[in-house]
Amino acid sequence: MATDLLTAKQRRLVHEIEQIAETFSLDYQDIRRYEREARTPVLEIMKNKLVRGQVILWYTLLDEFLNNKICEYYFGRKRGFPKLWKTKPFQRFNHYILEELYPLQKLRLVSAIRKVPKTFRRDIEALNALRNGLAHAFFPENLRKSKPQWKGHDIFSLKGAQEFQTDMYSLSDYFFGLKPELDGDVTSNPTFERDARKNGARPSP
Repeated sequence: MATDLLTAKQRRLVHEIEQIAETFSLDYQDIRRYEREARTPVLEIMKNKLVRGQVILWYTLLDEFLNNKICEYYFGRKRGFPKLWKTKPFQRFNHYILEELYPLQKLRLVSAIRKVPKTFRRDIEALNALRNGLAHAFFPENLRKSKPQWKGHDIFSLKGAQEFQTDMYSLSDYFFGLKPELDGDVTSNPTFERDARKNGARPSP
């Protein structure tokens, strides 16, 4: 039976998250504790941090999705990754090959293994450019390339953030829905995956 009560561990985690948010100056709920004249710039910095963190999180997750598809191609799916990680060949493959490749190089390899829809290829390329700008420039708005935008919207705006998150969920659905037994056909069930996320079966960023 569902309950609103938190377990002891959950209460500890909530308290720890609150402390981390305060440590990193992300405690926007307590903005009134800041000096009045500092509140607007502090809130803008908080928003900037949240967006940058989310973009980089999706970037690393998509990189992991690409790693998984490459490993499945070369090592098969009979043994799960926990077992494969205990083997030297798998460790060497990850440490000396995959770690040396950039996500776009991995994308080209995955695309050679099986056709990746153009829409998703473009989104991964756009994510790569966006992440590069946010990770390597304190003022990404001044960059000639890698502008802090997502499909024409400022990534730091609500519209841009929502569009970005929706597209990243679609990418996640696509990679979770890949069916290697379908002779190259790619299928996904976004509705099922989204419902699974809402029910906590598959947490997503």
